[in-house]
Amino acid sequence: MKKLFGSLAGIILFFLVVNLVFGGLATEYVVEFWGSRTKGQPVDVPFGVCVIAGLFLGELTIPLAIVTWLVSFFL
Repeated sequence: MKKLFGSLAGIILFFLVVNLVFGGLATEYVVEFWGSRTKGQPVDVPFGVCVIAGLFLGELTIPLAIVTWLVSFFL
């Protein structure tokens, strides 16, 4: 039972870290790209703030980052 719990905790921790990193990177990319386009000057958002936001918004910003990347070829 301990081995199963350890494995399960490891898997949950892995997915949490992946969500934090990729969600944070995607959130930072989307906010900086569209913020810079909207303001007309470069926008820099701290990565730590984006990691926290990415924890909650990662499911939205990861696909949005892919769409933003594709749209950036045409802008």
